[in-house]
Amino acid sequence: MSETSAPSSRPPMETAHEAYSFACLNCGYGWEQAYEIEHAVDVNGRMVYRYRANGVPVPSPLTHPSCPGCGGEHVRIMAAGRVASAVASWSAAQAAAPATPRPPREPRHPRAAAKATSGEKAAEVNAEGNAEGVEGPTPLAPAEPRPRRRLHLPFHWHLRRRHG
Repeated sequence: MSETSAPSSRPPMETAHEAYSFACLNCGYGWEQAYEIEHAVDVNGRMVYRYRANGVPVPSPLTHPSCPGCGGEHVRIMAAGRVASAVASWSAAQAAAPATPRPPREPRHPRAAAKATSGEKAAEVNAEGNAEGVEGPTPLAPAEPRPRRRLHLPFHWHLRRRHG
């Protein structure tokens, strides 16, 4: 009579919970993800680690992470909460910013100061549109203010950008 194999007495799997912050160095996208890590011993006696994100088995995020935004593989892994704290500090700085526009800055260099004063003279235009007391063409209309930049992660994370 053949014996059927009895259920093996495996020790229960240990589960650890860890979270990581990720930042893509290609596109600047930042995100955070929590993982359940199951530690087990295989039949050969080696440790096996299984990662789950939201209950779904996923490959280890520490070996070959990729950006969900652009698919880039140049990703920085950080401690949990780093992306959230960067976004929170950015939001706080935006909320504290004054709503009124700032006055124009003083030029730092003597050449820039000379250009600014000559520009003020050129801006004096009479009703017919002719400049009074100034030789040369009339100045162009003032440029529109630039739109605000989108929130990205700090600039030094972009230094290793890969092209092509």
